[in-house]
Amino acid sequence: MIVTVIIIGILILLFFIIWFTTVTIVLDYSHQQDDDHFRIKIKAWKFIQHTFEVPVVKVDKDEPNLIYKLKNENGEHETNKITPYEVSNRISDYNELLHHVFDLSTVIRKFLKTIKIKQFEWHSVIGVKDAALTGILTGTAWALKGGIVGLLSKYMKLLVYPEISIYPSFQIPLSQTKIKCMFKIRIGNAILAGIKILKYWRGGKGSFNTKPLSMVSEDENNHSIS
Repeated sequence: MIVTVIIIGILILLFFIIWFTTVTIVLDYSHQQDDDHFRIKIKAWKFIQHTFEVPVVKVDKDEPNLIYKLKNENGEHETNKITPYEVSNRISDYNELLHHVFDLSTVIRKFLKTIKIKQFEWHSVIGVKDAALTGILTGTAWALKGGIVGLLSKYMKLLVYPEISIYPSFQIPLSQTKIKCMFKIRIGNAILAGIKILKYWRGGKGSFNTKPLSMVSEDENNHSIS
């Protein structure tokens, strides 16, 4: 009896520790001409930390695909690509999810509002051969950055003043940008959002095309075959 109580107490303690654990995610992206790097760092407490490196991100010259490289388990770089077909499938899956989860957009908005942005930096240098066109591109970039910052402040908790800059290069053609964003997510809020999605599920497995959602459709097909 005492052992059972101790085990239950430990499980409850672990649950509360996980629930109130805050995960810090740092996104670091840099672009300089044809050289792109993307790094994701995930931290929890002071001793849990993992970094994902995406050393190359570029657009395919022959097809409208986004090419990137990731390290596999052997430490070797594998080339992957994101095609317009995959993007279309993900959009379709999101619409399917909207159909199956009652008021999903509200659940997502409430979860996003719990995310705290602690750092946001976005610095760019833009330049083409035509000085007038450089000025137009610079103005467009300012409008784009302002719109994105506005969306972040609307849907998330932006706790810092964003550091944004755009420098026009009238002398030489140049394309450089560096983005660094740090935000914090409480695991309990993510769990709560997942519980709400399950709670408001309208029934049926749905027809999904991309992972991990496609596993739901595969599971349904396996049961129907058996």
